[in-house]
Amino acid sequence: MLRHIVFWKISPDGDNLKHREVCDQFQAKCSFLESVIPQFRRYRVACNTEARDEKNFHICIDSIFASKEDLEAYIMHPEHLKVREWLNSVTYDKTVFDYEY
Repeated sequence: MLRHIVFWKISPDGDNLKHREVCDQFQAKCSFLESVIPQFRRYRVACNTEARDEKNFHICIDSIFASKEDLEAYIMHPEHLKVREWLNSVTYDKTVFDYEY
């Protein structure tokens, strides 16, 4: 199994409401991805409700895949690429952490 965790910073021009909207939209988009990408085993989207400064990440996805190949299939899936493009338009920094277990 492979755990894929990604953290983003939401664009700094947003307020708390904007951050919540981005988190809710991202959750909805991930629900759709789960329905069309079979390699997407499980996921959780979380919004850091206490961190609004530029040092902290604001939103994350914690997802699970059966293998590196499944993760790669997810990453390259056209629907995932659409979500990634949208996310890039509302965020300005990210970090990725993958590990096998």
